[in-house]
Amino acid sequence: MSSISTDTDELYKKISELKENIVRLKQLKLELIEKVKKMREKRREKIAKAKELTQQINTIRQEYKMKLEEFNQLKERRKNLVEIIQQIRKDFEEVKKLSSQNLGNPDSIERKIRELEWKLQTSSLTLEEEKKVIQRIAELEKKLQDAKKAMKIKEKKTEEKAELLAKRVELNTIREKIKALVNEIGEKKNIIKKLVEERNKLRDEINNLNSEIENISKQIEDLNTEIKNKSNELNETQRRLKSLQENPVQVNTTEVIEKKKKSIEEKLKQNKRLSFEEFLILYGEVDNKDGKDNSNIR
Repeated sequence: MSSISTDTDELYKKISELKENIVRLKQLKLELIEKVKKMREKRREKIAKAKELTQQINTIRQEYKMKLEEFNQLKERRKNLVEIIQQIRKDFEEVKKLSSQNLGNPDSIERKIRELEWKLQTSSLTLEEEKKVIQRIAELEKKLQDAKKAMKIKEKKTEEKAELLAKRVELNTIREKIKALVNEIGEKKNIIKKLVEERNKLRDEINNLNSEIENISKQIEDLNTEIKNKSNELNETQRRLKSLQENPVQVNTTEVIEKKKKSIEEKLKQNKRLSFEEFLILYGEVDNKDGKDNSNIR
């Protein structure tokens, strides 16, 4: 009976240890589940923040694009104004140059041309004289063209002076706008860069959280398997204890036979000779219902 008492104590001890292990594993599992919940909540917050940053980036990029288009339009307008101002200045220089030539009145020049043409038609001139008249008419026609041009420019000189002033004012305004736009575009570019860096950092953190969550989820699965195995082992141990308590002689005899079988199997593996009783134990039929066996084991 002392052997049965020892077996019972060992089973009680094992049951106690298994229960403690199961409680410990379940507690660890709950802690991991709570940790995963917090990490998933943290991940949701970071995903929401990343989406918010993406919206901000898209909005500022659109503003950046609009400012860039405005900048290009102003550059084109500035180019046109510079060309207009240069043309007006060129006209003024040409008026100044023509005025210094003392071109005279266009009407007077035209009258002289008509007189020379009449002379060609009505007078008997030598070839040399005719050549000189024709040359003179050509000179007067060139002078007439310059005189008309000078008069035309003079007529709008006052208008062009006002236009020149207006264009200069507009040019200065555009230059200031371009300067301000360059600063705005640079600021928006820097903001976009910072937001993209922040979003990329968040994405890295989200990826790290995904890895951690996946790792912890695997640990929880392993714990579930371990808890299940421990629970099965606990059930089997409790079953053995109950069986021992209900039929101590049968259980004890069966355990003795199992131990002897293992010893005989080891002997057989070593190619050692077996006794008749050992053959009966290894291959015979054992009847434990009444606490006896047909192997005559003592």
